[in-house]
Order: sequence, then structure tokens, then C-alpha cells
Amino acid sequence: MEQKTVKHKTGKALHDLFREVFELHAALSVIMDTVHEQAGLITSQHRIMRALSDIGPATVPDIAAVLGVSRQFVQTVCNNLLSCEFIEFAANPRHKRSKLAVLTERGRNAFRQARKNENRIIEQALPGIDPVKATEACKLLESIRTAVQKKQE
Repeated sequence: MEQKTVKHKTGKALHDLFREVFELHAALSVIMDTVHEQAGLITSQHRIMRALSDIGPATVPDIAAVLGVSRQFVQTVCNNLLSCEFIEFAANPRHKRSKLAVLTERGRNAFRQARKNENRIIEQALPGIDPVKATEACKLLESIRTAVQKKQE
């Protein structure tokens, strides 16, 4: 009987955590555009640049898959980033027509500066958050995400 009680409590605790994560996401979505703009990029640019920073040169379909968005969305943002000289398209040795999006030096610098600006803005907005607790929370959320993704496979 004790086993079921513990499982039920764990399920409720996780359900409460998930609800808080969704509510936090909604609250953050409202302010992230402002934070990104103050940091020097728009949110869609930041997302694509972060993906390229994380995974390296990638095709538009690859970026779309990583971000869970449409190829058309990624292509539109990449065209914008290209016009700002934040990315360039390079030959893809695996595919003649599907080019690789690559961060330029200017793009890497803009992304690094935007991240620094974001960190400063976030620290000013939330000065009382304990960085150790934030790191622990991040690890917990990562372990939950990994477990959920494994269940989906």
C-alpha cells in the first residue's frame, strides 16, 4: 500500500511541476521578445542562431527538426539572418541542393553579445534567484525531458 501512495505523490508532484513549467513558459513568452530585442536580436533570430551555435552548420530542414518548427519558418528567418550577414550558406557535401547554414564571425559575435546582454537583463529582473537552485532545477528538468523523450522512442 505504501508503494502506491509514494507513486501517487510523485505523480501529483510531477503534475504540479509540469503545470508550473507551462505557466512559466507562458509568462516568459510575453517578455522574451523584449529581452531579445534589448539584447540586439529578435526572438526568431536568436532561436536559429542558438541552434546553429549548438549543432554547428546545418540545413534548413535539420534546424526545423531540432526546433520543432516548419522549414518555411526557418528559411524565412535564415534569409533575414543572411541579409544581416549573421549567417552564410555553404556547400553541403551530403546534398548538392540543400546548403548548410553557418554562423559567420559577425553572427557568432552578435550571438555572444546578445547572450551577455540577456544574462544581464535577466539578473536585473530576477536578482533574488539562487544560482545553485537554478542549476539544480535545470538538471531536474533536463532529466525529466530526457525520460519523456526516451518513452517516445
